[in-house]
Amino acid sequence: MTEYFKKKVLILGDGAVGKSSLIRRFVVDKFSDEYITTIGTKTTKKDVVVNFDGKEWNVSLMVWDVLGQKGYSEVQNSAFEGAKGVILVYDVSRPQTRGSLVDYWIPRLWKVVGHLPMVIFANKIDLAADPNAERIQLGMMGELYQCPTHATSAKTGAGVEEAFQTLGMELIAGVSGPLILQQVLVAGDIDDSLVAVTDRVIMDFCREFGDIESAMPIVKQQFTKAGLDVRGPTKEALLRVVDFLSEVEAGFKPAEVVSDNRARRTGWVRKAN
Repeated sequence: MTEYFKKKVLILGDGAVGKSSLIRRFVVDKFSDEYITTIGTKTTKKDVVVNFDGKEWNVSLMVWDVLGQKGYSEVQNSAFEGAKGVILVYDVSRPQTRGSLVDYWIPRLWKVVGHLPMVIFANKIDLAADPNAERIQLGMMGELYQCPTHATSAKTGAGVEEAFQTLGMELIAGVSGPLILQQVLVAGDIDDSLVAVTDRVIMDFCREFGDIESAMPIVKQQFTKAGLDVRGPTKEALLRVVDFLSEVEAGFKPAEVVSDNRARRTGWVRKAN
């Protein structure tokens, strides 16, 4: 007898660690070395079949690829809500991205939704100067957080299918109770007022739109049109975004509401340092 269930899971980590590439490899078995910044969130569905405890389980994973730039706390916190599991990704060629999991992503996740079943991916293992040393380091992280770990390569496909299968196993097993861990310090929010305002504009539009999953593709389209880079937003580009989002809202909001929304968001941007 096959059991079926659907779970929302997150994939978190710094920008350019390969999150979107891992999803692409997992879902369609393709790889692109073109770097694509995820703006806001992007959701992808993939079914996995897992054998556990004498049963066959069909697990439908709704994978939320979350903006990897630090400081976008409203976008990230909103995406975290309702998650049942998490994939944490770092780039073995950039050790600082491993530190970010410890200092930023894991504490922020736990603060918002508590402990979840999670798997840590050491991605781009094909670029490691010493793969064995990287696997030892990865194993130490697994011991610290009491969770499975996998060395992966979105480019070659090594370890990707197995890593996602492991997350499915963790979800079925329901590994979610309190953990006995050493104290992990929580890093403060990034002190970048323009990033904070960009974050606020994104979520303000999503709330007005009424559905974050449907709103995010529109946000991405308008950011691209305005030439805004979430890694380093400028005031001029953000003001263009505000204008473009107002044009979108004019299609489904009364004129006075559109005007109020534009004035509010413009005020935030103009006050930013």
